Amino acid sequence: MIAGVVIAILLCLWGSFASYGSESDVQQQYRDPYMVSAQFTRLGGVLSAIPEGAGIGYITDAPPGSGLEAGMFLSAQYVLAPRLLKRGAVAEWVLGNFSHPADFAAVGRSQGLLLQQDFGEGVVLFRKAQ
Repeated sequence: MIAGVVIAILLCLWGSFASYGSESDVQQQYRDPYMVSAQFTRLGGVLSAIPEGAGIGYITDAPPGSGLEAGMFLSAQYVLAPRLLKRGAVAEWVLGNFSHPADFAAVGRSQGLLLQQDFGEGVVLFRKAQ
């Protein structure tokens, strides 16, 4: 009975080390596939422009329901926390997170928004038109 418990403990330890080793290899190979760490630099200006705890609308040019759209939204939500992102032009302040260059002022006007600031790299801040 004691030998069985010792063998079980040894197998658990061996499994832990094997799992750690394989996970470490995967992390080295695929460091940041969604480039979340780059979003801290890309969205840095928005962090200083919007107060903590504010609700922010969110619009993008990524196809709805696509992996690109989900990755862009979730990484922006992570970086901007504790600010709460809500999809659509539903708040006083709206983040535009675009993957392609465009006439951002025109995009905003089409949704009743005024362009407040273009931070570059497809990141713009809109405000609801009064």
